[in-house]
Amino acid sequence: MTEVDSKFAQYYSSYGLLQLLPRVFSKAGLDVIGRVLQLYYLAKSPDLPVWAKTGVFAALGYFIVTPDAIPDITPVIGFVDDLAVLSSVLSSLAMYVSPEVRSKANNRLQRLFRKQELSK
Repeated sequence: MTEVDSKFAQYYSSYGLLQLLPRVFSKAGLDVIGRVLQLYYLAKSPDLPVWAKTGVFAALGYFIVTPDAIPDITPVIGFVDDLAVLSSVLSSLAMYVSPEVRSKANNRLQRLFRKQELSK
């Protein structure tokens, strides 16, 4: 694990991530939240090697941490850096993303989307 990985991995918590998603859903967009959920379910996969989990936790930790490269409150581009980090890790671990992981992520994304629509 690199120094950057350990810096952000320490901020990851399953509870913290799931509490954050509904709050940032409308700002972050479907692409970002979809990738977050894929990484979240990938981290729970028993087939994922430890070295890969450290990358997943670092990416999710980066998403959770408020002060990052581009502040998330910046309109339109605030989540671009998060999307880049999440996409990079997800693409490097694509061979581990099973149809089950994708399905769980999509189901959760649809539930979040429905909640957001209902709250408007």
